[in-house]
Amino acid sequence: MKKGYLYRIARADAARVRELAGEVVGLPCWSFGGAALCDLDPGKGTDNLRPIRALGRLEDLDLRGDLGHIFSARAEVRWKRRDDGSYDVLVLSEQALSITGLQTLGEEWDVSEPPARNKIIQTGQYPPLTYLTYHAPNGAAQFVRYSHPEVTP
Repeated sequence: MKKGYLYRIARADAARVRELAGEVVGLPCWSFGGAALCDLDPGKGTDNLRPIRALGRLEDLDLRGDLGHIFSARAEVRWKRRDDGSYDVLVLSEQALSITGLQTLGEEWDVSEPPARNKIIQTGQYPPLTYLTYHAPNGAAQFVRYSHPEVTP
């Protein structure tokens, strides 16, 4: 079983989220996000959420809304908006990171890969996603880290 590492920044501004995306996730990458609480517009229905899409440039990362994810085969950065100026950020990586400001969450986590045929199926014309499961010390699945679609951006 692989080892994984979880890190957190309890309060980061938009510039720091973008910086982490570049340092940790890199290109090629994919992102999604949207409104689920503060920015939720019930009249928009599913349009409150942005579909998973490829990013050709990290500058195109969309931080609007209440939450988001940016991920690649290397790592994933997740954020949840705390208020108008800051985000709570979680980093999932199979590589130990030494980046200023990252708080380690626990020791090494066990990470399992599903059989190749197991993928997250998306609706529409979007390709299936591969994923990794981070397990708590008692063996329970704690986090699912998005890895990448079957196709490259």
